[in-house]
Amino acid sequence: MKTGLDGRFELHCHSLHSKRIKITWESVSRPRDIVRTAKKLGLSGIALTDHNVITGWKEAAREAKKQGMIFIPGQEVESRQGHVLALGISETVPNNRHLFETIDNIHDQGGIAVAPHPFDIKGDGLRNGIRYADAVEVFNSLNIDRLSNRLARIKARRLGMPVVSGSDAHTLDMIGSSTVVADAHDLDSLLRRIKQGDVRLETRYMTTKMITDWTTMRFIKSYDEVLDYINDNYNPLKANLARFMLNSFMTTKNRETFWNGVTKFSLGVAEIYSIALFLAYYK
Repeated sequence: MKTGLDGRFELHCHSLHSKRIKITWESVSRPRDIVRTAKKLGLSGIALTDHNVITGWKEAAREAKKQGMIFIPGQEVESRQGHVLALGISETVPNNRHLFETIDNIHDQGGIAVAPHPFDIKGDGLRNGIRYADAVEVFNSLNIDRLSNRLARIKARRLGMPVVSGSDAHTLDMIGSSTVVADAHDLDSLLRRIKQGDVRLETRYMTTKMITDWTTMRFIKSYDEVLDYINDNYNPLKANLARFMLNSFMTTKNRETFWNGVTKFSLGVAEIYSIALFLAYYK
């Protein structure tokens, strides 16, 4: 399947098959719609990297073939040391295993292990464990505190590691925010280019509106599950506050204004925290 020289590839993307614990719904995008959106954006290929599962592959691969695109089978794996993007794999990679076992499993399948958002302020990344991956995601479009991306780039450069970028797209309008550009005509040649560090990065941060719309969707879809989590896991004082915030959001007539305020406040807190994180790891 030829796509021409210097194709653009999305390496980090989530569909409705991604589910989490606190807020169940990560995305409502169907795999086929993700591929169609990528095609409209002029991308040559796209990875589906749902959390912990590969159930969206079949639909995505079928649509990619129809669209003449390269489908990159992937998974965002939760190792004990942090998240790992498995690209080019053929079956599910088990979660909650040691990082070394996780990477060995990926390699046994002929895939590559990428360290996504390694210094994100949520603490999901590998931090200094990036040295064991095949490549480092030095720009994640959702790391809008910015310093966490900068720290990832500095660490990867010091280690002499190949780098990539990824949108970490959870909605259709997020797709293609950050891509890699490579002279690759199929999956194998793309993985080889990434390991060789022979790619160029195109990067762009998510807008506040993208994040606000995504957050709104998640809370609307996950309301019952979020309420159950609050009741089961929070102490009475924290639970009352959390229920008040959740129900205030659900009943407000102007959710966009509500979440814009919350988002801006959260970004301010994130920027302060990211400075501390940067100083702690910038050595």
